[in-house]
Amino acid sequence: MLLAGRPGLPAESLPSPSELLPGASARNDSPVDGADVPPADVPGGMFLPAEDGGALWRQTLATVAAEWPVVSAIEPDFNAVPPRPGLIESAWVEPPGDGRPVWPPQRQRVVVRVVPAVSGVWIDAAVQSESLAGEAASSSEIELAGGWQPQAGADSFTTQLAARLAPSANPVYALPPPTGEEIFMPRPAELPWSKSRFPRLSRVGHKVWEDYRNFYDCESLVCLTAAFGAGALMANTGFDDTMQAAWIRGVEPTGLGTFFSGCKDIGEGRYSLPIFGVAAVTGLVFEGNPVGDVLGEWGSRSLRIVAVGAPPLYVLQLATGASRPADGVGSKWHFWNDNNGVSGHTFMGAVPFLAAADMVESPLLKGTLYVCSTFVGFSRMTDDAHYPSQVFLGWYLAWASARAVNQTELHFAGMEVQVVPLPIGDLGGMGVTTAW
Repeated sequence: MLLAGRPGLPAESLPSPSELLPGASARNDSPVDGADVPPADVPGGMFLPAEDGGALWRQTLATVAAEWPVVSAIEPDFNAVPPRPGLIESAWVEPPGDGRPVWPPQRQRVVVRVVPAVSGVWIDAAVQSESLAGEAASSSEIELAGGWQPQAGADSFTTQLAARLAPSANPVYALPPPTGEEIFMPRPAELPWSKSRFPRLSRVGHKVWEDYRNFYDCESLVCLTAAFGAGALMANTGFDDTMQAAWIRGVEPTGLGTFFSGCKDIGEGRYSLPIFGVAAVTGLVFEGNPVGDVLGEWGSRSLRIVAVGAPPLYVLQLATGASRPADGVGSKWHFWNDNNGVSGHTFMGAVPFLAAADMVESPLLKGTLYVCSTFVGFSRMTDDAHYPSQVFLGWYLAWASARAVNQTELHFAGMEVQVVPLPIGDLGGMGVTTAW
């Protein structure tokens, strides 16, 4: 994404060789033509919108030729696939002086590259300067002044050329090359399981370890503590009893209650765990196949969610010591007295939907899957098997585990986001690039 504004530079005339010389100097053992120019297959400089790219090319050629002796002009081909860029090269000229001899001898030329694009062209102008110095006869260096500069000012040849060609247009600058300072989750140079004798098994081990690290990091534990604090308030006040009685009266006799009751089997581990396992194995067998990869990732995510969330689920079921509504003893916690303080069916029933939700991009589909992840929890309330606090805690454990697994996937996928300051004329802005 590029944010651009109109340049605030004067469009009176192109800079003369003497004006450009201080900003770009070089040494060479002999004045040899054919210096390197920017690569023709990589757009640079700035983008100028235009309905007729050919007219803009002719205007560019005429503008350069008015002040520099053009010796080569290769016209761009806008109809070729891919489009062929155009190139304008001037002759080498001696910078004008005040009449006194200049030592070491110096010369300059201008190179302008025009790359066809949709609804406009990319223009990159460079001034090449050379100076001859006997003490550095063995060195050769050419500095290009132009193209994208970290600080685009009035001495930028590309900027002034663009202002001359299209003073009313809104040019868009190209982003600078990456500096290696990624802002968020830099891509690892080598995956940790790449050199293992059993890379698939090692991959599973590394990912599960990373899942646990994400689940038990400081931020996650703070959220988990807050969630169980809310569950404690619900269970040890009159909230649970009141909400459960209202749910049974209002929902259980209706068709919606019948629907929720039918969802209970989704949360049966004896059914769901084999399904997750088969999906994960299918992904290993058909790795590289689009359908196999999707099934494998869903199965792998689901199994890892269970692996991360099941141990704390079991411990907290026992630690809270709460009973079921049908037991008639209320929802209050009696530590280590019973094992129903967190709904296991709700946890297992949410896993497949939360795993799938993290794999889709559509907000509508993601929201639908999140809604479906609550159905088993509502079935437990409809069947008078769990209080609302117990359902809430079971679903939250599944969500927290799914979040930890998704963080692992993003980490090893190598998501990169780079934010770069983008000066544009007399305005400011920024460029944002993302990559997976």
